Amino acid sequence: MPDSLADKLRSLLASDVYTAKGRLRSDDLLVRERVGQSLAAAAARVRQLISDWRADRVPPSTRADPFPPAAVMEPIRRAERLVRTVEEVSATVRGLPVLNQDKVWDRVRRAGLDELMQFDWTMVGEADGVASDLQAVAVLDQVDVPAVEARLAKLRALVADRQRYIEIS
Repeated sequence: MPDSLADKLRSLLASDVYTAKGRLRSDDLLVRERVGQSLAAAAARVRQLISDWRADRVPPSTRADPFPPAAVMEPIRRAERLVRTVEEVSATVRGLPVLNQDKVWDRVRRAGLDELMQFDWTMVGEADGVASDLQAVAVLDQVDVPAVEARLAKLRALVADRQRYIEIS
């Protein structure tokens, strides 16, 4: 494709997806979207487990006993905290700064593309792991909250390491 035609396409689309810089940026956004989708699926699964738990285990309120027992509500409270944590991590990943400075692009293109890709693959793997672990759970009280929180902590650490990596010293 001649440069003049590519330039016209870029100006029409208001993007530079036809350049190496544009492809790298597009891949970066795709990784974030993939991680966000996995985390959204994990949060949706926990919400479904909460809903099922409420339907099966929480007794209806009566005048004599208006509040459900604390033992029945505790798994719901833990799960709701877990959903908030999953959503916070998802927002952190989706809010990562876009690689847009020329110095950053040059550094990534020269030597760091493999390392950046490793960060991305690990983030996707951890997010998919959270989603698959939660899909395998049948009942709310079987959710291994510490294990899920450990994966989310690892994902947060990866995000922080990735941000430090792309910063210019």
